[in-house]
Amino acid sequence: MNRVCRSVVLALVALAMITASYAAATTVEKMSLRDLAKKSDAIVLARVEDESARYDSNKEIFTYITLRVLEPVKGPKKDDVITIRQMGGIVDKIASIVPGMPVFRKGDEVVLFLTQKDGAGYPWVMGLQQGKYSVTADERGQKHVRNEIGELNLVAPGGKASEADAGKAQPLQAFLDGLRTELDVAGKVQVESTDK
Repeated sequence: MNRVCRSVVLALVALAMITASYAAATTVEKMSLRDLAKKSDAIVLARVEDESARYDSNKEIFTYITLRVLEPVKGPKKDDVITIRQMGGIVDKIASIVPGMPVFRKGDEVVLFLTQKDGAGYPWVMGLQQGKYSVTADERGQKHVRNEIGELNLVAPGGKASEADAGKAQPLQAFLDGLRTELDVAGKVQVESTDK
């Protein structure tokens, strides 16, 4: 009987751990890089200038992130200043945590896919963490981007669970050039046949 009780307890602990891992995650529809690029109102390489959290008029905590555009891909111009907002943050030792929201730190360089402005006049990161790529430099000073999905459970458009494509670093300039190529459908060169 002792062995059976121990097995039941272990099974319950395992179930609790699995349930807790899902409870601390946000589920969103998986977006391909093409979908992110096409659906975004703006795509920018930017530096985080500031971030602060405050209550809105409904006593909800939002974090406001101020960014300086270093290189535009779609939308704003170079050196434009954009302020985005997202749910959650810390105000007066009160924390509102929304799993899956991107994390920003002053001085970070990021590539962001942004939505249109919301009713309050602020864009959001498209697809939560899916729309934020962190920029890092390797030992030779070459810059790379990487998407860190974090606490997101992704589902395919039909509702089936989907694997995240996170973690693979790509050269920054090749990534930006690829986005421009993806977006510039009208600018592609048309080759005429030489056969007459």
